[in-house]
Amino acid sequence: MYHINIIKQQYGELTVLSDLKTSINEGEFVAIMGESGSGKTTFLNILSGIVDEYEGEISYFDAPLQTLNKKQLTEFRGKEIGMIFQDFQLIDFLNVTENILLGNDHSSVEQVNEMLEKLGILDIKDKSVLKCSGGQLQRVAIARALISGKKVVLADEPTASLDSKSGREIMEILKMLHEEGLSIIMITHSPSIASYASRLLYLYDGHFVSDLQLGDKDQSSRLKDIMDVVGEVYEANL
Repeated sequence: MYHINIIKQQYGELTVLSDLKTSINEGEFVAIMGESGSGKTTFLNILSGIVDEYEGEISYFDAPLQTLNKKQLTEFRGKEIGMIFQDFQLIDFLNVTENILLGNDHSSVEQVNEMLEKLGILDIKDKSVLKCSGGQLQRVAIARALISGKKVVLADEPTASLDSKSGREIMEILKMLHEEGLSIIMITHSPSIASYASRLLYLYDGHFVSDLQLGDKDQSSRLKDIMDVVGEVYEANL
């Protein structure tokens, strides 16, 4: 799906990413961890085409993204990539259904209702987003990301603004969607949230220092493996 070879990405004199190589396959659920400032969000924004200034090559199903202009990257993102953010990025003066349909011109109210029912929030379809809980807002954001049939989701700290119960509920939804075939690339600071993924990439100082396959292990075993990686990275960089 994604083949990545970033030689360097920088803002001014600050190098954010360097010597970063990996591939992400269709159908994977990849968690990306790392300390603040390690380059996680920049990496995700390169995959979506939001950031297009870097040295290197990124291909999506063998199509090189670095050859696309800004208009083409916007079209690519709108057609191929669903985005989920920690602050939801919904429009306050629109209701739930209107938010999901915004920018999804080819989707119908019936499709929205089906998606909302799947996510367990059909009862709030006409509700103002200002009156929704954080967990409800993130489900609305997931519905918006998927309503047009996108098969790839990039999630930037999707549980960071939620309490622990709502965060677990959102992760169970993402787990269900992954089991149905959705490809997910997710940033998180939390080892417990990362344990829902099938693979862990750990970023440190702009490059990957660990690539761990979590496979079909139970979640507690995944969490232990992730904590071991975090400990190893910490000890190696004392």
